[in-house]
Amino acid sequence: MKRLPLFTSFLLFLALCGSIAYWLLQWMAPATRPLVMPAPVEPAPPAMSAAANLFGGTVELVVSTPIQLKGIIRAANPRDSVAIIALEGKPARALRVNAEVMSGLVIKQINSNSVVLADQAGKREIPLPAFSAQPTNPSLPKTEIANQPTPQQ
Repeated sequence: MKRLPLFTSFLLFLALCGSIAYWLLQWMAPATRPLVMPAPVEPAPPAMSAAANLFGGTVELVVSTPIQLKGIIRAANPRDSVAIIALEGKPARALRVNAEVMSGLVIKQINSNSVVLADQAGKREIPLPAFSAQPTNPSLPKTEIANQPTPQQ
């Protein structure tokens, strides 16, 4: 029993230290900032290529970079054919099959009037620009235009 007052005063001292520590932490803690909810993000619509693949169709891919097909030089061997391609206003370059037009974009096939390019997204065909018709004499019928003599040099 002699130690009961000593034990009680020790417990009260511990309670006082805990209370002081609690109030110091409350007083020194930074003010809480209000939480701001992020703006709701709308889910992206499904790609049309998924629907096209589901029903057996194909989707034409939009060319993201301005690729211009300036010309095609066809050879007897398709591997020797050359496509003349210009990118984004840069000078045109002559490229063969399996040549890289730009990073990740490769020529897969050179046809007589188009070039097939392939990348990670798939294949896309770039047609040769339509040539304007040569001016003809409208007074002559078409059969006579074809049979006109050519000027000699």
